[in-house]
Amino acid sequence: MGSLFAVHLSDGALATEWWASGFAGAAVLLLIALWRLREEEVPRIGVLTAAFFVASSVHIKLAVLPTSVHLILNGLVGVVLGRRAPLAIAIGLALQYFLLSHGGLTTIGINTCIVGLPALAAGLLYPLLRRARVPAFARGVLLGGGAVAGAVGLNFLALYLGGKEDWQTLAKLVLLAHVPVVILEGLMLGVLVRYLEKVKPGMLSPERGAWSYSCRRFSSSFSLSPCWKTRVTWRAPPSSWTSCLAGAGSTERALSRCSPATPARSRASL
Repeated sequence: MGSLFAVHLSDGALATEWWASGFAGAAVLLLIALWRLREEEVPRIGVLTAAFFVASSVHIKLAVLPTSVHLILNGLVGVVLGRRAPLAIAIGLALQYFLLSHGGLTTIGINTCIVGLPALAAGLLYPLLRRARVPAFARGVLLGGGAVAGAVGLNFLALYLGGKEDWQTLAKLVLLAHVPVVILEGLMLGVLVRYLEKVKPGMLSPERGAWSYSCRRFSSSFSLSPCWKTRVTWRAPPSSWTSCLAGAGSTERALSRCSPATPARSRASL
């Protein structure tokens, strides 16, 4: 029973339809995470997977309950990886089960949903909070603590509604046991976000980083200025162009009649 205090549910804790539907939900999250995955994103995903895996070995003993809880770090994973977060979480959960016997084989899917959905929410909310000019430390505290609280809340609902036995009392104790984890991870992510905002802010905005990468590739291929700094405006053509084009019968005649004459120096340079 003591293992049920953890956010990672064990085998036999849930009814069959619940853990089976968890695999279906995890498949959807992984499809979103794997969509257009680029090779340069793999090292970052690997580092965050390792951090998520190692966090399960950091146990916090509680004085009021005869058990211990561990860090989750789903807020950090979500803020750094964005929609790739479920991929790191699913791999980390599988490694925790096969190497540490933590969690369960049949509950890997539902555990991925429980931990991964708040991580996705943290990744989506981070750029919104930054645009709202919320201070970096406050952003980290809100998203770090909120992601853990979301995972604990989803774990509570799974035990309360889908438990194989009457886990209602245990589900309430799980909420109480993870209050210190919510506070600790909120403070940890607050410090990390404030530090990374100063030294490497691009790590905390994966979607913007992907956009900047594609812009750089496009602009370097065509010798253009960076496309996120280029402002494009549309202007209506002069009336003389309109009348000229309307009187041309073909594309070749339109180009010869309506194009301005090219200076001799320009033609020579071309």
